[in-house]
Amino acid sequence: MVKVATIINTHGLKGECKLYLFTDDVNACFSKNQMLYLSDGKKMKVLGFRMQKGFGYAKFEGIDSIDQAELLKTEVLYINEKELPELEEDEFYYHELMGCTVFNEKKEELGNVVDILETGANLVLRIKKGKDSFLMPFVDAFVLDVDIEGKMMTIKEMEGLR
Repeated sequence: MVKVATIINTHGLKGECKLYLFTDDVNACFSKNQMLYLSDGKKMKVLGFRMQKGFGYAKFEGIDSIDQAELLKTEVLYINEKELPELEEDEFYYHELMGCTVFNEKKEELGNVVDILETGANLVLRIKKGKDSFLMPFVDAFVLDVDIEGKMMTIKEMEGLR
């Protein structure tokens, strides 16, 4: 299961939920009749979805009042990984990059990907080993290879990177 949103509030009186999104592909994750799941496994069928000012607003089957929506606040929504759309070559989902062990060209282990930051220009990975961590732009100049199956990444370690 892949986390796609957190329900952060209610909206209106008819059970609409305000969402903080963890996906940029809202069409795939929140299309009409899409099945999402809560952390306890409860199914949530999407009846409607819209974007407004950077937040998602969703209407779910069986949630017809503000009182019912109120009970869902702080719940996390997940999608089945098999239902995610196929990506182009050299594209990755965040959850695939998280936890990858990072090596330099000399096969020295530099640490694991523990965070992904969106800067606007490109993604930046936080790589941590023990108490030490460093940031690395996720761009072709640094990234030589990503092995999702093996959860490994090889990078070109330039001077001053860590």
